[in-house]
Amino acid sequence: MDQNMFSDSDDENDPIMGMPSPENKPTRAGAVPAMGMKPMQPQSAPGAPFGSLSGGMKKKVFSMADLSSAMDADSPVASPMAGAAKKKKKAPAPNPADDPYGIGVDSDDDDDDDDDTPVLSHTAGGVKGGMKKVMSNLDFGQLTSPMDFGGRVQRPAMQQTPNILIVFDMDHTMVGDLVSLSDRDNIETNVPWSFWPEGVNMGLSPDFIIPYLQRGMLRPGLLELLTHLRAIGATIVVYTHSEEKWAAKVCEAMERVAGWQFIKHIFSRMDCKDGHPEFQARKSLEHVRNELRRLYDMHWPTEENTVMFDDDGNALPKSEASRLVKVASYDYWEPCQWDEVVNEPMMARNPPDLADMVRRSVVEWGIAPPSYGKKTTTHEDAKRDARWAAQLHQKRQILLSYNKVARLDRVMHDLHEAFRGDLSNVETLPEKIRVILGKSVQPQSRRRT
Repeated sequence: MDQNMFSDSDDENDPIMGMPSPENKPTRAGAVPAMGMKPMQPQSAPGAPFGSLSGGMKKKVFSMADLSSAMDADSPVASPMAGAAKKKKKAPAPNPADDPYGIGVDSDDDDDDDDDTPVLSHTAGGVKGGMKKVMSNLDFGQLTSPMDFGGRVQRPAMQQTPNILIVFDMDHTMVGDLVSLSDRDNIETNVPWSFWPEGVNMGLSPDFIIPYLQRGMLRPGLLELLTHLRAIGATIVVYTHSEEKWAAKVCEAMERVAGWQFIKHIFSRMDCKDGHPEFQARKSLEHVRNELRRLYDMHWPTEENTVMFDDDGNALPKSEASRLVKVASYDYWEPCQWDEVVNEPMMARNPPDLADMVRRSVVEWGIAPPSYGKKTTTHEDAKRDARWAAQLHQKRQILLSYNKVARLDRVMHDLHEAFRGDLSNVETLPEKIRVILGKSVQPQSRRRT
């Protein structure tokens, strides 16, 4: 990967450098901003052209409207940022007026299209929507603590202080947007390939993820906060909507960057409403406490001494909402080539149904052109592919431009300051933290809250 695309040396030509200091933060009209973010008035009229000047700026900048058009959650091509592959019924011929960029066009509109071809489900959390159909139900082994990572991380001595349970969401809270990495890992590991190239690792390892964390995927200030939480003896768990195998890789990478094991347990997708339809919301702190009691004989965690941090303000039911601190979404993003190993020559040596499933998945995720996998293509297919490529390039430029803003994120630094205060009354801690975050101005987020 070309590392220069993430360097700060080309500031003169970087459109994000023309942005004013973010005194006010963007939010949709009527939406409640995340903690640490403030609403803003639009700097330009709705529908302003891409790259239009606003607020007296001397350079072109990417506007929030540009980003919204590039990654509309209603478009099948919201990936790599967001989106969901669905099993579609036969669709009518696309109307260009409904899809000015042509990226959202379903390329599988031929008469011989097999709509029964399944698609893979995203394994990362924080992806809007969900897949209608998944390849299989995977049964992962239960993680234990300390997590066994081959002795590569040393566990330091912990100070025993008054009990406090800290629950961290992972995607967009501890780390940025990992969906491009998780999609590649998903394609390589969750498909039962009969042929795999000799000597090539299957799936992404923590070693592969670590450089991404070091370049900016790990939220600024997180390591300093974790160091302090270790000093006060807090117990830390991760509660993510990502699948367990993928979450374990990311958590191992985080622990290796930190230099010590700080995660007591990983609660993953099957610990969410996906695996517990009776939950009143996506996640449940009662479930967390019950599992800690069952697995580790930990009886001290209560609702009053538990604090959860998540970029989703609706992650918990109303009965537990007082323990949730909503934080601004952390949106650092990098691309990851999905077909470095799983390419056409490799898929040609595997069963056709597996190859078709992957082709359909990557098209519906928006990371391959609409005509990808077609045996024959038409002039209209070529036009759609060209529009898709132009739109994808525009979207990636916008996402990468926001990385410099993401590096200014102060959420974890503010949490660190909050935990340095009086912790004698843990029950009131979430509200105190909300007040602190509410007074802190954060860099603007590219996600619509």
